[in-house]
Amino acid sequence: METKLEMIFKTGIGRRFRLTLDSPRPDLTPAEIEAAMDMIVAKDLFAVDGGVTEADSAQIITTQIEPVVFE
Repeated sequence: METKLEMIFKTGIGRRFRLTLDSPRPDLTPAEIEAAMDMIVAKDLFAVDGGVTEADSAQIITTQIEPVVFE
């Protein structure tokens, strides 16, 4: 099973910017995610049109891959 952390930010031009990280720590807390997102906004780390202006939401995405075997 594969997991990803997706953090969604608002930009200064009314769009959304998504940042996805592979294999987040299993014990990652909402407070840690929020603190990281706030730091990204405060330091303006990414060159995004309008700038990253606000943390919007975050989610952990879990996928399970099952290969199809041809007979």
